[in-house]
Amino acid sequence: MPEVVPPMLPAQGDLRDGDRGEWAVEFAWAGFRCVAYVEPGHVRLLSSTARSVTNSFPELAVLGERVEGAGMVLDGVVVALDDAGRPSRRPLMRRTSTVTPSDALRARVPVGFVVTDLLWLDGRPLLRRPYHERRALLADLGIEGPPVLVPPSHPASEAAFVMEAAERYGLDGLHLKRVDAAYKSGRRTRDWLRVPLRRTRPVVVGGWMPADRSDRGRTRIGALLLGIPERPDGPLRYVGRVGVGSNEARREIGGLIRTLHAQVPPFVRDGPGAVPAAVAADARWLVPTIVGEAEYQGWTRGAHLRLPVWGGIVPGEIGPAPWDGTPWHRPEDAAAVDEEPEVWGPVSPAEPEAEPGVDTWAEAGVEPGPGAEPPPPAPEVRPSSLNRSLEQHFVYNAFNTIASVMRTDAPRARNLLLGLADLSRTADRVGTPAIPLADELAAVAGYLGIEKARFGHRLEHSLEVADGLGEVVVAPLQILVAVRDAVQLGIETRERGGTLRVTVRPDGAGGALVEVVDEGHGTVRLALSARASTPV
Repeated sequence: MPEVVPPMLPAQGDLRDGDRGEWAVEFAWAGFRCVAYVEPGHVRLLSSTARSVTNSFPELAVLGERVEGAGMVLDGVVVALDDAGRPSRRPLMRRTSTVTPSDALRARVPVGFVVTDLLWLDGRPLLRRPYHERRALLADLGIEGPPVLVPPSHPASEAAFVMEAAERYGLDGLHLKRVDAAYKSGRRTRDWLRVPLRRTRPVVVGGWMPADRSDRGRTRIGALLLGIPERPDGPLRYVGRVGVGSNEARREIGGLIRTLHAQVPPFVRDGPGAVPAAVAADARWLVPTIVGEAEYQGWTRGAHLRLPVWGGIVPGEIGPAPWDGTPWHRPEDAAAVDEEPEVWGPVSPAEPEAEPGVDTWAEAGVEPGPGAEPPPPAPEVRPSSLNRSLEQHFVYNAFNTIASVMRTDAPRARNLLLGLADLSRTADRVGTPAIPLADELAAVAGYLGIEKARFGHRLEHSLEVADGLGEVVVAPLQILVAVRDAVQLGIETRERGGTLRVTVRPDGAGGALVEVVDEGHGTVRLALSARASTPV
């Protein structure tokens, strides 16, 4: 087995690159790039810079129990999941800020290993073999199972679907890999492209900042201050600043702001939606009538747009729906004070975004060693089972199941993947007082579809919903927890499995009655209230 295999690195790309030649498309996982050198009973982990991180992730020693023959070398990403079951660098930084995690830290922040390539197997180097052969060998190893994930790989013809699934699941990018390409160790190559996931949404221009303090007139625009209304006719919530790239865009926006000066900011004055003091010190306020389009990569934990790019002024009127989709409902996001740095304009080709080859040690701001700072305090774990409804082992089992189904029934695998995304989106709304019943039932359907794929004939299920229940609201995951408990505590424990029926019918008073029936165990009944309108 080789001592070190420097990992291959991706270049920046675009989905249109997949139109030329044969490509595979995969999710981009936010995490810590790692190469695992696995022999029976022994696992050695090296970062992308060949630093040993074996002691940091003792959970991955399980690989030594699953290897056969002389061993293997695996390329992958160590990930940690947030409460919605999505890979997130934030919880992972708690693990990488210490060299040897305590048992308590391991329990609070479990990690997994997303294996994306196979570089060496049973005495044979595979670097010169094409990607599709390496991937087929990887799929046949049988190493998957918590905490190890072998995610599905899709043909490039399904790139649009994978992009949709990534958006719904909350990921920030995709990978394109040329199927006939060798593994170019230690090189950045266009045989592997990272495609950032960009979203667009309307924003309101509530102010601007001058480009140069030395300019006495201070009339040249350096950045626009963006906001989103918290409620109709209410003040704006500050979501970041953005540069205006082209001269044409500067002229367009400059002609408007000359007539829209305001003495007071249109943003909320206090709290997480206020403009930071360092920004407000040089700001020029505007009457909030300019609506533009921003392209961005997601939300920071402080509820600001990540890497926004100005897309121009939006003509005409905008209805209420496009303002939806903000993270205000997650109070832990809105209250965060350790804000990510803002970027004023588009990312230049010379300054690519963080990629799998970047060590999270550096992102955490510490160098591992005796003097490393202790990890930040973990967030308080709420006693409700709702908080951890998407446990890490379930998410890994779900992805491994989807990857297995992909080989025999691709359409079904795609439906399962979208179901997992619906499940994740609903879990992300824990803490919201209520959500539409349709959203909750989409999560239930996604969960049952995944469990059916895992258990096969051992699980039969039905979901029957009466018409006319659109105004009914439910606490996030209220039905799902009852369904999950019935599956995991009842059907899964029985050798022959069982049948689960979920029925939703009107209660005669504008609400709904839900029955979760495990035919071999019992019935759970839930009463849902009616509302004149449902919350966002």
